[in-house]
Amino acid sequence: MTVYIEKEAQNLREELAALRARVAVGVAQEVFWFSGTGAQTAFALPSGWKPRFVYVDGALRRPGTGEDYTVSFDGFIHTVKFAVAPATVDVGMICVREA
Repeated sequence: MTVYIEKEAQNLREELAALRARVAVGVAQEVFWFSGTGAQTAFALPSGWKPRFVYVDGALRRPGTGEDYTVSFDGFIHTVKFAVAPATVDVGMICVREA
């Protein structure tokens, strides 16, 4: 038995751009990159930026005590502290600007 499904082609780039526009209205986002050393566990972000998603070597990490990392704030700077130091790989953080 052969089944044929016909559906109009969709331009997913336009849909994704529209979705991003709705989600990010008024929110400044930036990606910050760091290099893991295998020993460094704390990575400080520039003032005014708060981490939203953290990736190590392309893999999304879980926030929270007992998970992959925690975030501390000293009143000026957010610092991401890993439970285990990332190896010599790229560490990427998608951050939002605080109001």
